[in-house]
Amino acid sequence: VSFMPQEHVGVIVFVIGDHCASLYNTVSYNVYERLLGMDQTPWSERFLKARLLGKEASKEARSKAGIGQVKGTQASHPLQDFTGTYEHPAYGLLTIGLKDGQLQFDFHNIKFPMTRFHYDRFDTPDDERYGKWSVNFQTSPQGDVDKATMSLDEGEVAFTRKAETLAPDVLQKLAGTYGTPSGGKLQVAYSEEGGLRIVMPGQPDTKLLPWKGLQFRVPEFADVVFEFVMEKGQVAGLKQRDPSGEFLFPRK
Repeated sequence: VSFMPQEHVGVIVFVIGDHCASLYNTVSYNVYERLLGMDQTPWSERFLKARLLGKEASKEARSKAGIGQVKGTQASHPLQDFTGTYEHPAYGLLTIGLKDGQLQFDFHNIKFPMTRFHYDRFDTPDDERYGKWSVNFQTSPQGDVDKATMSLDEGEVAFTRKAETLAPDVLQKLAGTYGTPSGGKLQVAYSEEGGLRIVMPGQPDTKLLPWKGLQFRVPEFADVVFEFVMEKGQVAGLKQRDPSGEFLFPRK
């Protein structure tokens, strides 16, 4: 969609598929020249020449793919540990699967096998239509693969592993009062909208983010984990683990 407000003219061009996207300038510029009574520029020939030059440069660049590869490296985890669903609030879901000993890339129904490039970086084949996708996996302080980063649009985008979900009735059972090592109390509150959070007098609430099983993380610190302790089917306490140690808050 383009327009010239002072001349009161505009052009809308519809294209079908990415392979036609380069035509919208060719069509728009020609229509404007006709509307304004100008000499017609050979836009198609001009853009075709630029496209062919770019295609040749791309072909030469692709011949040098992998020039920065570090040889002799190993992945930090078995391939199975990289599989899962990763999510981003704007770009949606990225699914990494495993088939015949090879990771599988699935992003908005763009599906390709992946080959390890080096360390925890995995690349797809260089497809003529969809190009080459490169995913670099990152590890949390707890040693789990929890992020997948790749270049999209105008920047680097990090997808976070989608956490396991617990049923509302399970979350409700975890809510309650817990004792602190100093003899005080903390409250674990639950709401359908906000999930679980830790409430302590005089301090901001701490949101508990589902991670795996009965383990939760917090938004502020990646190296802090809270885990609910079960004994004989009942909630017995809450553990906090961080680099300084492990603290137990018994259920009251």
